[in-house]
Amino acid sequence: MTIYHINKGIGMSSSGIEYAQKYRYDLVKDFPERQVFVFCDYIYANYTRFTDNIGIDSAYTLNAYKYMAHQENHPSSCHVEDFAQMTAGFTRTDDGERAVDFTRGPVKYKFWLITDDTAKGCLDRIDIIVANRLQEVHHYSDRLTSIDYYGGKEIIARYFYDESGKLSMRQFLKAGKLSFTLVDGLVLHGAHAFYDAFFKRLAFGSDDIVVLDRNTDLNAIFLNKNDSKFVVVVHAEHFSKHLTDETWTLWNNYYEYVFVNHKLIDAYVTSTDKQTERLRHQFRTAGNPNSRIVTIPVGTVPELASGTQVTTNKNKFLTASRLAAEKHIDILVKAVVEAKKQLPDLEFHIYGEGGNRKMLTDLITTLNAGDYIIMEGHKHLSQEYGKYGGYLTASGSEGFGLTILEAVSSCLPLIGLDVDYGNTTFITEGVNGYKLPRGTEDEQVASFANAITKLVQTLDYDAAIAESKRLATPYLSDNVRKKWRTFFEEVHAQKGVAQ
Repeated sequence: MTIYHINKGIGMSSSGIEYAQKYRYDLVKDFPERQVFVFCDYIYANYTRFTDNIGIDSAYTLNAYKYMAHQENHPSSCHVEDFAQMTAGFTRTDDGERAVDFTRGPVKYKFWLITDDTAKGCLDRIDIIVANRLQEVHHYSDRLTSIDYYGGKEIIARYFYDESGKLSMRQFLKAGKLSFTLVDGLVLHGAHAFYDAFFKRLAFGSDDIVVLDRNTDLNAIFLNKNDSKFVVVVHAEHFSKHLTDETWTLWNNYYEYVFVNHKLIDAYVTSTDKQTERLRHQFRTAGNPNSRIVTIPVGTVPELASGTQVTTNKNKFLTASRLAAEKHIDILVKAVVEAKKQLPDLEFHIYGEGGNRKMLTDLITTLNAGDYIIMEGHKHLSQEYGKYGGYLTASGSEGFGLTILEAVSSCLPLIGLDVDYGNTTFITEGVNGYKLPRGTEDEQVASFANAITKLVQTLDYDAAIAESKRLATPYLSDNVRKKWRTFFEEVHAQKGVAQ
């Protein structure tokens, strides 16, 4: 029996879905069944850096492209010095820790180095540039894994090499999309055919369970279900509240396929009881009363903190998330600036990376707040929560809220919007934090500023610590591990999909 956990991609700045998989990996890796975490996207860098960074042993993972090209997972270990023969006669220029250039006439080899701790100083890739135009990009682990060929600004082909260094797979692209693949004597037209061949090769059997964390653009997987059991994990809000009534539900487009085609799905997993009940009601309304829906939290904590650090750090707040527009961290920045007028010792630390980093950095500079609002970047947070006395979140939609759980287990009071599902699960109004109404940006800035001031000045911290411990207890790792164990056994014993 094998349990496959299916996702799209993974990167250095991972989303909540990747972290949910990491939590699950920690719980199930020692189960007797074989566990495989499958990443389906083409990942330009050596993806073992990303799995190592998040804490999933690459021995438990596979990537669709590497698998089809007959490649195994190897950590990055090549260095610039390994290419002395290739660069002989070229002029070397070092660009700090990030890159090394070798130039001779119109030809430049740009060696990009890994700067994160997973393989710092090792080679990531080599750009080959002729007359200031990118021609090829060579990707490495402990060996050459693939070459991207460019025609102008776009990749037009990718060549992959197997464990022996032999060319094993060729792909050709048009306008950035996969046109066709040549592998093992097959000609596969388009991405759908490529994934169809990949899932065929996995050969799901009657003893296997396939857990779908992300299935967008992977509908070929359903053609290869065979007699296996399919489980869908619902990671986010699953429907549009504003366009739903008692007679009809507008599904989130990420889940529409697996909800409409419920006859293909053996069970659904949500993170909270509230979402389970809501989805069950909506399925009944849609004429699907029999689908199995269970609640298993996506996140866990190994233990609960004592909370003694909270009162001594009550003026220090943090938030942690991808730096993305939907997280509305700019609202928190502006609110902290306002609250600082009443709380001179106030600090706010922002953890995470993402596309909004520059915007947030510029905003902090514009507001002259750089000495008390700090961009911390990506860090492992387990050792960070104990430095703070409160947690802020302005996200308008969370399927669960992994960092919110981590904050609660560290006994931090919370301030967030009155939205499902994380905030309503982990905030008891007025006891361990505040749930604020939605509103305009100016209204939310004012609400957060007032709530921060109120929390620091009036909250009963002993009661808040006790309430946070009570709310976090069901999410202790041992408790959630038992839920997954029971769930897998019950799904495996099911005779077939609910009709």
